[in-house]
Amino acid sequence: MTINPLPAIVPVFGDVITVMTYSLGQFKAVLCGLGYLESTGLNTHCSDTLDPSTQTAIREFQGQHHLPLTGELDTSTQEKARQLVRNLQHSLNLIVGAQLPINEFYGPRTARAVMLFQKRQTLSPNGIADLTTRRLLDEAVKQRLRYQVGCIPFGT
Repeated sequence: MTINPLPAIVPVFGDVITVMTYSLGQFKAVLCGLGYLESTGLNTHCSDTLDPSTQTAIREFQGQHHLPLTGELDTSTQEKARQLVRNLQHSLNLIVGAQLPINEFYGPRTARAVMLFQKRQTLSPNGIADLTTRRLLDEAVKQRLRYQVGCIPFGT
């Protein structure tokens, strides 16, 4: 099965803006970057074919985020992935000074920033923002924010 992405139209304050949807290849890169789909080489993300391993990874992603288990690249699945990647990029900018653009794509710069964070946390620096990495990053952000509002000394 081949997926042809169509842009979604989202109203914002009475105006209409176009929100880009993922191609299946782009979404595979997100699934790999978040640890749901194993990368098998250079051309892992190039195919826009919805193969069984990708469907399984999508269902795992959907299950972990309480979405309907369709195994399809539907709107709610894309929106959740978009939120996760943007939050990840924002958190990496805050904690490691990555200066990443805040977008929905998990590319080489995001992977390098994840590796930098993983090294600082003495995790295996593989560039995959799996659940453990994301939880540690979330905790680092919370600690940074508590420090900024004067609740605790930073680094304690």
